[in-house]
Formats: sequence, structure tokens, C-alpha cells
Amino acid sequence: MTTRAFSGKYARGIVNEFMEQMRPFEPEIPAYPIQNALTSDIRQAAVKQDRMEFMSLWAGQGAPMSRPLPAAELTKVLADELRSVLPNILRIRATHQ
Repeated sequence: MTTRAFSGKYARGIVNEFMEQMRPFEPEIPAYPIQNALTSDIRQAAVKQDRMEFMSLWAGQGAPMSRPLPAAELTKVLADELRSVLPNILRIRATHQ
């Protein structure tokens, strides 16, 4: 979801409690850098306390395509997938040179 809740600038993040609670007030949120300064202590405390519901969890537009796997397993899956398509990529590249 895009939000101005943390910084005052629109950014895409993983929805959490802070974003949900601030959603009704988005039109009133001050612009950057004011909102960024106002939420700085909240964000820093959230990090120290490992409270993801109050952190800014920025994510790109591809975040919904992520796979819910442990990092080691995901790395293996991606390597296997690359090995399976690499010959085709190299063949296509060679024909276009």
C-alpha cells in the first residue's frame, strides 16, 4: 500500500498497524520533512523493540510476487530455476548477436 504516514512522502510499504491507524488522517498528514521528524522517535523505538507494527516496512511493487520461503530454500529454488532456463537464454542471446 502507498502511504504518507511515516515520512510525509508517498512510499509503498507492507501494511501494518501504524499505516492502518493513520489511514483516516492521510489528508491531514504534514509534508516531508515534518512528518518524517514527527515519526522518527516512533520508528526508532519500534526497531529497538522489534515491533514491526510501528516500523516503516518499505517494499517495492514486486513485493506481492515474493515467495514465503526461508532464505536458504529460496536461494536454492532460484538457482535451480536459473539453471533450467539458462541454456535457452544463452541460445537466444547467441542468435541475436
